Amino acid sequence: MNTYYIVRHGKTVWNTEKRTQGQKNSELTEQGVEHARQFSREISHMHIDEVYSSDLKRAYETAKIIKPSSEIHLEKGFREINFGLWEGLTIEEIQKNYSELYSSWQTSPEEVAFIEGEKIIEAFERVKQAFWEIDSKHENKHILIVAHAMVIKLLLVGFLDAPINKIFNIVQGNLAMNVVKTKNKKATIVTMNDTSYLD
Repeated sequence: MNTYYIVRHGKTVWNTEKRTQGQKNSELTEQGVEHARQFSREISHMHIDEVYSSDLKRAYETAKIIKPSSEIHLEKGFREINFGLWEGLTIEEIQKNYSELYSSWQTSPEEVAFIEGEKIIEAFERVKQAFWEIDSKHENKHILIVAHAMVIKLLLVGFLDAPINKIFNIVQGNLAMNVVKTKNKKATIVTMNDTSYLD
């Protein structure tokens, strides 16, 4: 059995401005850095065997703050969804300029292919494959994963065998912790979206 602590990266400038980030990057805010430090203190009593992170800067920098003395394995499979032309835009701008696609995203996300981006179903398969490949490499380990909101939501709906449109029923705050245990290629969710330790 492996135990995973899956956490979203710290708050960024674009999070504050409510802009879609996707695979583009914006810097961690002071609050984002401080919350990563708080998370580091929260898990300081835990033995973490391995640390994996999305290779996008905001996730990697969060991982470095949480576990500064650990080797961090960069995993491209945990990159945020490529939202294509939506990246850098606010929800209001997306609704104005891509109203039909936005409506489809809200009602049938599993059918959406983002313009100059990727299909949500492709992202779902990418994220699942990355997770289970990691799981196959380890046994009885405690593993930290730093990733992104949509990546974590896709993992969770996958663990629950839920439809992809249930991503909109899951909240993932910045530095929210999810605890998942795996055994025999099955996952059990122990904790979801825990931010109780943050100021």
